[in-house]
Amino acid sequence: MKKARVLLAAPNLLVNEGELSRIEPPMGLLLFAPLLQQDGHEVLIKDFALDGWDTLTPFDLKNKRYIKGATEEYIAKTISDFNPDILGISVLYSSLIDSAKTVARIAKKINPKITVIVGGNCISNSVVDYKFYLADRKNSGLPDYITHFEGEDFDYAMTGEAEYPFKDFVNGIINSKDISNIPGLIKKIGEKKYKINPAKILHDLNLLPRPARHLVDMEAYFNIGHFHSSKSRSKRVLSVMCSRGCPEKCTFCTTPEVYGQLTRWRSIEHIMDEINTHVKEFNIGEIQFNDDTITVNKKNLYSLCKELEKIGLPWCTPNGTKVNYHQKEQYQMYKAMADSGAYQITLACESGVQRVLDNIINKRLPVETIMPAIERAKKAGLLVHTFWILGFPGETREEMQQTIDFALQCGADSFSFSVLAALPGTPIYRQVCKENLWWDGRESFNSLRSSLLKVDGFDSPHEFEKFVYDANIKANLILKEKDPARFAYKYGKNVTEKSLMKQT
Repeated sequence: MKKARVLLAAPNLLVNEGELSRIEPPMGLLLFAPLLQQDGHEVLIKDFALDGWDTLTPFDLKNKRYIKGATEEYIAKTISDFNPDILGISVLYSSLIDSAKTVARIAKKINPKITVIVGGNCISNSVVDYKFYLADRKNSGLPDYITHFEGEDFDYAMTGEAEYPFKDFVNGIINSKDISNIPGLIKKIGEKKYKINPAKILHDLNLLPRPARHLVDMEAYFNIGHFHSSKSRSKRVLSVMCSRGCPEKCTFCTTPEVYGQLTRWRSIEHIMDEINTHVKEFNIGEIQFNDDTITVNKKNLYSLCKELEKIGLPWCTPNGTKVNYHQKEQYQMYKAMADSGAYQITLACESGVQRVLDNIINKRLPVETIMPAIERAKKAGLLVHTFWILGFPGETREEMQQTIDFALQCGADSFSFSVLAALPGTPIYRQVCKENLWWDGRESFNSLRSSLLKVDGFDSPHEFEKFVYDANIKANLILKEKDPARFAYKYGKNVTEKSLMKQT
């Protein structure tokens, strides 16, 4: 069996001027690599945002947006030097698609025979929307093609949980075998026509390998220190996912569509093998669990906490956990987390208005459960960070102000008020397309600080962005006024307004 040279790439970032960019090792690529190596393939992982981190290339000067990361010359040299047979590009967000197309274009210019395949959440979500278009061609308002798969330099795309299908793809391409039935594979068969294979769920997550962190420059990520959490205890962070899937159906979130509504956990032994090995190998100072719903399975969480006690490292949950899980035993759950090293939990509140939660977000969350959850977490010894989203279609300006007022009184330690980003693959995105709710037409750029959608009560995106910015500043200064010692414990000393915004 022939062996392939495979370049796995994460593209450059598209950023706003002055905005803090977060970066951590590309988990998907770290899982692909060892499976390919098991079959004897040569693998190179390149994060083109990490390489050239301090380089900004103008992209849209009118809106003060830049490409952050490696130059095109560097990308070209990397591809030319490695000379891959297959180039796999991971695209998590729609804001990365232009950079991904640039990498593909450069690769094809160097060697047209390189097979280029693109994947990641962004691609999976674009396919979801395309299927909705096919079901209602006249009225959906959606594009009549897979938006993020367009471009002559992408040969294939892959959707869903692609670790094992991608290995089959590489083996098939390099050995000229039939790849037509590989789960999740997409191929163009004409203009705006595709062969789309259904993706499969990986039910047994213990089949996943230990992430190949040794194949990336972990020290570079540590030196930057901009991992997922808004404020880390250490720059030497280990990002871990224990589970996949979410039982909720929030209209702004893509997780249930990509990973399903059944939450699947790796075994505790499997998780701790990764943690124990890499804590020692990379001298880790903090663990961040990037699960979407780490508190949904209380039994597994307790088992994890018992093992984390033995390590003695601080840890947190950067993603927003559900507020009202296990209410009768919520304090005990939070206490177990704190006793095992957790210093902060993030609660996904989203809105302080029940109508918005019920009728717009479809979030099964009674408003009256938010404050008690915050109180229990704080009593258990945790800092509490909260997520809030403003600007949903159908949400009034008065309701947005009610959410801000509610948040200011909820007792949390810190707050992230975000501008709604209509993510492809979500019901919100499809509503925005159908009703044409964009300020200036459809754009590929999504940011938690940039408004793309028309918002009730505001005349421009800049007016709304300032509204959200001011809410963040006001909310995140409450702790400094009420409890300076706790504020210093969370942020350290000499925190400026600018640095505070970057940390929240």
